[in-house]
Amino acid sequence: MEQRESAFRRRPAWSMLVVSGMLAASALFATPAAADVGIAGSACNAVDGGELVYDDFTKYNDSLNHAVNQWNALNPIDVRADDAWSYSDVDVSDSNDGGNGTVAYYSCVAGADDIVMNTHYLDSYSTSRDHAAMTHEFGHAIGLDHGPEVAVMDPYSTDYNPNMNNNLQSWDISTYHSKWGY
Repeated sequence: MEQRESAFRRRPAWSMLVVSGMLAASALFATPAAADVGIAGSACNAVDGGELVYDDFTKYNDSLNHAVNQWNALNPIDVRADDAWSYSDVDVSDSNDGGNGTVAYYSCVAGADDIVMNTHYLDSYSTSRDHAAMTHEFGHAIGLDHGPEVAVMDPYSTDYNPNMNNNLQSWDISTYHSKWGY
């Protein structure tokens, strides 16, 4: 049975007014443990033995490389591509899920977990927004939950604060270190 940990969603115009409404909306696709903002640490993440190995089935390779570089800069989790001597912990792929409001999502499933990028939105987004979506979903694969509006882990980060330039913010970094150490 599939369990959705993340639904990176477009911000409706009215939601900018109600912060608590945004948090409630992000919890719709989360497990009870993941509904809390922060590192409550959803029971699901793709980290195995200090590494997260991914299989690349996406056309958003620049965004994939950006996300991998952002998370690898933090240590100690080694995010790397699958090779002949390893098994994939997460498959990164694309799907045209139409205008359903979900830009991308991380899903915990039997075998390799999934990061799915919705081409319906991402094909028309800027590179910066594509990078933010991929970096956000890799954050879930690493075990982070949704964060505040000044973080890549904000469920609406590509719509809320384009000045972040799709890079990890202080909240993302401190939450990662709280969960995984230095």
